[in-house]
Amino acid sequence: MAAESAVVPGTVSSFGPELVVWCTVDGRVGVADARCPHQLSHLAEQGRVDGGELVCTAHGWRFTVDGVGSKRNEFGRVDPKADLVVYPTRCVDGVVEADVPR
Repeated sequence: MAAESAVVPGTVSSFGPELVVWCTVDGRVGVADARCPHQLSHLAEQGRVDGGELVCTAHGWRFTVDGVGSKRNEFGRVDPKADLVVYPTRCVDGVVEADVPR
């Protein structure tokens, strides 16, 4: 869990050592495995929010809060990439909760 006030739109942070939490600019929250499926870059350290997506800055892979992966090339074409494992989240009494299997 993370305090909702700590999940600011447009930010990325750790949600424990193996999870990442991010908030899109429109306020949607994602919680996912912290490693990018491409080359395992840590998304809390090498990720940033671009509009409604979490972007791995190592190689430009992008993920929606639903985990759908893609990459935009320099000409604007969007190619599908591996998806990110994301977990259902909700805000309860000012706290972001995620259903993460143990």
